[in-house]
Amino acid sequence: MSTSTLPARATPAWFRLGLLSVSVIALCWSGALWYWRANGHLPAGPDLLTGLLILPLGVLGACWAGNEALKRRAPIVAAPIAPASAVVPAVLAGATPVTTLSILGTSLRMPHGAAPDALLALLARGKAQPDLDPELVDDDGFPVMTARSDDAVDELLQEEIAEWLAQRGLADVVLSEEGWRALTLGTVVLRELAQQSTAFLAQGGVTLRLSAVLPAQWSPDERHAAGEWWQHLLAQWGWPAARIRVELAQPAPGATPSALLARLVQEAGDASGPTILLACESHIGQDTIDRWSAAGLLFSAAHPQGLVPGEGAAGLLLAGAGTATLLRLVSMACEPAATSRKRIDPVFLARLAGHALQDDAALRDSVALIVADTGAATRHLLELMEFSAATTPQLDSASDILALGQACGACGAVPFVAALALARSAALEQGTPVLCISNDDTSVRAVALVSHPIDDSGSIA
Repeated sequence: MSTSTLPARATPAWFRLGLLSVSVIALCWSGALWYWRANGHLPAGPDLLTGLLILPLGVLGACWAGNEALKRRAPIVAAPIAPASAVVPAVLAGATPVTTLSILGTSLRMPHGAAPDALLALLARGKAQPDLDPELVDDDGFPVMTARSDDAVDELLQEEIAEWLAQRGLADVVLSEEGWRALTLGTVVLRELAQQSTAFLAQGGVTLRLSAVLPAQWSPDERHAAGEWWQHLLAQWGWPAARIRVELAQPAPGATPSALLARLVQEAGDASGPTILLACESHIGQDTIDRWSAAGLLFSAAHPQGLVPGEGAAGLLLAGAGTATLLRLVSMACEPAATSRKRIDPVFLARLAGHALQDDAALRDSVALIVADTGAATRHLLELMEFSAATTPQLDSASDILALGQACGACGAVPFVAALALARSAALEQGTPVLCISNDDTSVRAVALVSHPIDDSGSIA
């Protein structure tokens, strides 16, 4: 005989209100009676009125007022979580063929430097941490914790960009302080990657594709101006306009860098040229501090789970599988239930890692490092640590599991792209595979294996 499980019925609002009222009245009356008895006081009419009527009504009124205040408070609007198939097909089936991309080059501009090896060393020693900002203050006038980049301000570059935009009829586009910082960082990174991409110019008919993840708060005009400027920058390195394809990811659930990268992996077999994956963002500005503070998002001593404003830019030069460092696979999916849980079960990451490693125990045991985009959120850090303890127990939790998101603060898509760049540097230096994990986003999980080339037998060379 089969049984069915009925969904739990929601408790009616009138029942909850009645239960609250009875509980408050009972507590107030018990407290008043205990007080009178303990002090040997015989209550008169005013005492009875205050203790048995006014006090319970006052407490109930305070509860009602607090509830109404919470309802009126401006909500933190989050993008709707799309199902996995709407973002990108999740790579979970064991029969799915493994596709690889070559990472030909990387470029970074992060709060703690631009050299991957130096940044890895700082992360391993726990020295890459946010600090008190020299300029930005909170509502009380105290310095806030931020993660600044020394490369975010370049007055000559800003003048060059502004002059070029004016020549293109885009002088009306006004960037905020944070906008200029993000555009500056992204431009420096893109210049380095554009220089590295010139090796493909001799291949006739090859198109250079730029897939960029821009700050979600940018307006359409700002996004258009950035795309025009970057196309001009690529042309300065010899790429004809007809051979440049610029894609600006829309601020939507599917616009995460892991989603873009998963799509690039899927399209690798049809790619006819190199692709630059670029992410840049900056939240270093008083406007952001004031906005986050008003919304209750800003990190502080009273709000340790808040966001630390950060900034940075990171990029990868990618092509089809070859002899360069390989991004073996990106597995990703959405986990809608993660938004409502205090503890995130690492079994989801473990499934993705198993597929990225092709359930190869020897390959798993050879992993020497994990680089993640994990920020300061406690449940995400616990998820990462529990995952590594179960999947790669050979790693030291202090020096072999690096959470980049804590070092560079909140800066959108930058930490994941930067984590891939650091994973490539570590794989080249150590000669061993590196796992790159993305779990800072509440609803998206991604795992990438970065390694040396893979031979025909599937083994890492």
